[in-house]
Amino acid sequence: MFEGPKMWRCAMKPLSLQARLMACALCAMSVPSMPVYAGDTFEPYTAAKVPKTAVALWEDYDPRNEPLDVEVVQEWIADGVVTRYVIFTVGTFKGAQSRIAAYYCFPTGKTGLPAFVWAHGGGQRADRHRGEYFARQGYASIDINWLGRPLEDGIEINTDWGNVDPTQGPGFYSKALRKGWKRSLQPDEYTIDSVPSPRNSNWFLLSVAARRGITFLEQQPEVNADKIGLSGFSMGGMITALTAIDTRLKAVVPFVGGTGFKYVDFPGGIEGSSIRAHFQSLELYKATIDASAYWPFVRCPVCFISSTNDFHSVFDRIYRSMSLVPHSKWRVSTNLHQNHGPGPEQWAMLNLWFDQYLKGIDQHIPVTPPSTFSASNGTALFCVTPENQDRLAATEIYFSYDPNSRTRFWERAEARREGLVWSVDIPVHEDLPLYVFALCRYKLGHVQPLERGETTTFTLNSLEQSFLPSEVNLERLLDLADSHEPVDDFKNGFVNWSSRDQRTIKTYKFQSPHLDRRATKKLVVVVDPQGRKLNVRMRTDSGFLSRPDNIGSFSAGKIVEGQGPQEIVLRREDFKGPDGKELEWSKIATFEITVLDTVNNQKIELVTGSTAKTIQSITLIE
Repeated sequence: MFEGPKMWRCAMKPLSLQARLMACALCAMSVPSMPVYAGDTFEPYTAAKVPKTAVALWEDYDPRNEPLDVEVVQEWIADGVVTRYVIFTVGTFKGAQSRIAAYYCFPTGKTGLPAFVWAHGGGQRADRHRGEYFARQGYASIDINWLGRPLEDGIEINTDWGNVDPTQGPGFYSKALRKGWKRSLQPDEYTIDSVPSPRNSNWFLLSVAARRGITFLEQQPEVNADKIGLSGFSMGGMITALTAIDTRLKAVVPFVGGTGFKYVDFPGGIEGSSIRAHFQSLELYKATIDASAYWPFVRCPVCFISSTNDFHSVFDRIYRSMSLVPHSKWRVSTNLHQNHGPGPEQWAMLNLWFDQYLKGIDQHIPVTPPSTFSASNGTALFCVTPENQDRLAATEIYFSYDPNSRTRFWERAEARREGLVWSVDIPVHEDLPLYVFALCRYKLGHVQPLERGETTTFTLNSLEQSFLPSEVNLERLLDLADSHEPVDDFKNGFVNWSSRDQRTIKTYKFQSPHLDRRATKKLVVVVDPQGRKLNVRMRTDSGFLSRPDNIGSFSAGKIVEGQGPQEIVLRREDFKGPDGKELEWSKIATFEITVLDTVNNQKIELVTGSTAKTIQSITLIE
């Protein structure tokens, strides 16, 4: 077992009584007065007692110790599913109980059920339909409404955090005690401790609520207490990460949240790429609240589901976090060219993971696709050898030189296949990093119904391989520009785009260093109206670029009609945006197109169907 550094003592002259009294007086003046409540779940820390590790933070907390005092507010039974609107106690903090609302769902007439806790994301609320869907899949679930947003018309009773507040302010929670989200570990009148402490983080209280949700499931007669999991979206993914060390859990699935290293800036001086500025007690945060302090102690299987351009669960941080997990039962599945939006192929992994590890039914989930990476003499070689190739539908290799993983454009490499191996050679450039991964698409062998939609495939990522030079100079990206590179010629369809509705399409292509984005360029969009009168709308956004490059959102629109391809030519100044600002091609993080049929003012499908050829090309020209 690893032993920490030994503590050495040196001889010091004892302080005089007067000096000791003065020190005590100064300490008393610096700590705000905070009453101690005898019946509280936690005894307030003094500065000397504040835990210095994530494990120490939780080792004295027993989430089974206090009664839940469950109240069933209302019950619905329909289509073989029981749904209960319940309220239970999270704990007692600062002399007042914290009670949380939740939906508890399970299939009728079943016992020994696998079960899981669901934690929703920021700005969201518990979702009755999700629980009912999973009940039809053979699960019991408790969906905790931690934000306190209204759930049912006519039901007023809801989450009440009492004298603490881990929510996002009065815009979401009517009983909010603060104006917004509290990240820091500093004390205030609504925190558990009067000294800087990890228990003053909102994430701590939300993890307490999740642990109490596990206790709730353990006590339900329908549930097999040895088959409990946890999943959550966005903020719920972070809750999942901080709760995953609970040994009662048999599997966890964080969605678009739960990465560690949120305090680490991206290479190259990208401003605003971490949250370190929020923490006066940064070292304490790193050791006790950041998810990187938890993943080394997670013993259950982990499936991390996200998007390649996620702002919250940053792509590179996913792999750095998963490298800490002390076993190999973890996978990563991401939706390409998307921010904070897993697709059907990723949502299917939730079903597969819980069926495998909670139901105990072997889903034959392939291992993380094995890959190798080497770089020498200005060239990198990436190879991937996916397993279970009889079920393999596609293997795609992507790369980027951009260290901003929130807005990078993932270029698809032209891979060669030799036997079971896909490989690609990629140029390495001076003072620029290189990131590479493979996305492997597998056949399910059946149609998997999901809460929304269905799928016949799922995806698994290889490891992200990378080359990081000692110094990163982002100016070097300008050297890669190619004046002949189009935004898209659509010869390969919409592989460079994402869409949530098949109508509005979005790309990060303007962040490709291969695109010549000089200010003198004009944007040319070739559209075939196919005999209709169309309103072509375009929108740009600079969110999540380095802070000085975030120039806001701009929009432009043109009417086209008739038969055959027609050009829309736009200058930068044709896009309207914030007052006093002008669009710059290089400062477009995302570019979106929506096309409306003016006859009915309805969006037309751009990705599938007879209208898929409406947008024919997009270029930047002199």
